[in-house]
Amino acid sequence: MNEILVAMLLAAAANTEQVRPPARDVEIVALDYAFKAPAELPAGRTTFHFENKGKVAHEFNVVLLKPGATIQQFMAAANANTSLAPMIDSTVGVLFAGAQKRSSSALTTELLSGRTYAVRCIFKDSATAPRHERMGMFTTIHVAPGKSAAAPSMPVDTIVGSDYAFRYARTLSPGLHHLAFVNAGKQRHEVSVALLTKGATMQKVLDAIKSDGDVDALIDEGLGVLHSLGGTRPAGLLEINLLPGREYMILCEFADSAKAPPHVALGMFGSIAVRGKAVR
Repeated sequence: MNEILVAMLLAAAANTEQVRPPARDVEIVALDYAFKAPAELPAGRTTFHFENKGKVAHEFNVVLLKPGATIQQFMAAANANTSLAPMIDSTVGVLFAGAQKRSSSALTTELLSGRTYAVRCIFKDSATAPRHERMGMFTTIHVAPGKSAAAPSMPVDTIVGSDYAFRYARTLSPGLHHLAFVNAGKQRHEVSVALLTKGATMQKVLDAIKSDGDVDALIDEGLGVLHSLGGTRPAGLLEINLLPGREYMILCEFADSAKAPPHVALGMFGSIAVRGKAVR
């Protein structure tokens, strides 16, 4: 990996001024099987919140489309299980919400003037059921042309992915944090963040994975995903209120091919313990 590129990616996500900038809050609502979302938003820093009013679990999965790419082309490729990379400029992130629940995390990004973001849900109700996007659960958010107000820098906690491990702070203080992900590897990677149940540990999760046990029983809530191609970073930040005394799991479940093991099996996992005084 080019060391200069890695340094640039890290600099873009590094902690800077300890300032909480103003952000536009936008509510995204999931139904069975559609989104209630604004068709257009102004450019600038925006924080998305996700609520599920449906009877099944849903996700809010958002990417920035390349100029000229349409949602029809994007969904045709998604439904054909062909690569979406030629139509995506950057990923933003993913939020989850169970039936009749609201995600306790949020997703912050800088919406770009004049651009279009694709939103979809790729969940299934069962192993043989169609993905929700095939049932109409997709939409777009267009960003109105115009300048956005300059937003001050915000403090972030950066997780760096490589082939095949994470580099990150093992301990964070309680309170609101913005998590950034930098993919310094050559392969596509993700950081999937989840709150473990009280008393659960990362080792118990790994043991359950190896024995094909009930991993879900060890997880209180899936908080979101940031993912990107090698040598890039997502355009979004996961906003999470870290609870005191709790442990948060991070892992990558991507695989390099259909026959390759998931990256978590190659060592791409970890956990963050929440200790100390709360951040303001």
